[in-house]
Amino acid sequence: MLFLSLLTSALAQDAVTLEYVKKGQVGTSKPAFTVIANADATDLTVHGSCGSAKFDRTGPAGANDRKTWELDLGAGTYACTGSLSVETRDGETGEMPLKFTVQVMPPMKMRLVADSMDLPGRTLSVTLERDASKVEVSVFGPGGAEIGGGLTPSTARAGQPIAVAWSQDNGEALKMKLKGYDADGFYAELELNPWRYSIPHEDVVFASGSADIDALEVPKLQAAMVEVQNTLAKYGKDVVIKLYVDGHTDTVGDAGRNETLSLDRAKAIAGWFKRAGFPGDIYYAGLGERDPAVATADSVDEVKNRRAVYTLAATAPDLAGGASWAYLH
Repeated sequence: MLFLSLLTSALAQDAVTLEYVKKGQVGTSKPAFTVIANADATDLTVHGSCGSAKFDRTGPAGANDRKTWELDLGAGTYACTGSLSVETRDGETGEMPLKFTVQVMPPMKMRLVADSMDLPGRTLSVTLERDASKVEVSVFGPGGAEIGGGLTPSTARAGQPIAVAWSQDNGEALKMKLKGYDADGFYAELELNPWRYSIPHEDVVFASGSADIDALEVPKLQAAMVEVQNTLAKYGKDVVIKLYVDGHTDTVGDAGRNETLSLDRAKAIAGWFKRAGFPGDIYYAGLGERDPAVATADSVDEVKNRRAVYTLAATAPDLAGGASWAYLH
């Protein structure tokens, strides 16, 4: 916000105008102090400071000469003091003290509300740490082309979900950039990479209680790797693609043992892809009996639940039941 103040002495009021930007935000904008000469001056001298930021000038000034100091300060409120003197071409002089306050806000964060992304419906929800005024979204497809966007006005209070919608041309949304603005016009940015692809494949069959991949099962992984390579060729220039492998079991046997076994088998598959030349980061997880493909009672032998999921994505898919991804070193 721009605040305009005229010097109170008759001479200075004619000769100089001061402008203040009294509020800034770390990382996006700085408070500022500007001196504008309204008439020719033999000398216009300014000295002062705001915390560690100093503003100084001396020497002649022509009409409409402008000097702006951006005040490089950390988050906080600062009392600024100094002095200004002017000498006109007629030899008249004037002097006044400078005294004003500036505030620097800490960086503002914007967060995606969990499970709010609806790509087919073209909606999502975010929160801001301060009272909101609007959220802008831009959507990018293959080759970095902008394929959609939207503007959502908002009066949400700090921390309240903001429902954001956008329109979009045909095409896959590979990247989204959001800007959320507070009531003062400061903003936070959020970049999302919603693209992901679940590789269709035939599941590896492991021997009972084992996480070793039998040689007879390798062709299944080789077929999946062909699909992985085709996907990398199509999207790899636009998205930093990672591979996520999560393992699952049915409900037969001890739940803790099943979870460990699913983790070991997911790691074995992830390791195979790494040795086969997958170029990006690989992560794995074991969910055991959690998140079944088919709901069953306990101790039910269900082949559809004994599976692994291979996902190519720019950001980690959510996992059920508090499970987490492990990085394959």
